[in-house]
Amino acid sequence: MPRARLTAILCLCLASPAWAGDFYVISRQTDGTFVSSHRVFERNSESLHAVTLCGQPYFARTATVAWMGYEAEEGRSVGLEYNEGNGWFRICPDPQKQVTLADIGVEGENHVVMRASQAALNRQQRFTHIRKAFQGLKNSGETTPSFHAK
Repeated sequence: MPRARLTAILCLCLASPAWAGDFYVISRQTDGTFVSSHRVFERNSESLHAVTLCGQPYFARTATVAWMGYEAEEGRSVGLEYNEGNGWFRICPDPQKQVTLADIGVEGENHVVMRASQAALNRQQRFTHIRKAFQGLKNSGETTPSFHAK
């Protein structure tokens, strides 16, 4: 591909994040063959997290963030790519180095989190936040009366 065309596409994509195309994080084998992909979004909605990739704001599912890390751990090349209808253009290399599960407030290993349902992740994180809220409190060890005690 001519270098001028690639430069023009990159400038347009980076200067205008509202570009009318699709952005996907794509993993490829070392020879460049496609393995799999996850879409990232330009607008927020339920169950998405704000992420920044190569200085541009996007929104991604928890599983997408975990998947990026997992694919890189497995030795595949991961990058944010844009499709303008004429093929895929890599606009941001190594997104897994720019956002991790910890960055979006999720605990766990990539391979476990990417396979979990969003509802299960929300439950897990709810209990994590509750545990953190009570972490600094001390228990006197004394029993307290309850409705059921006589």
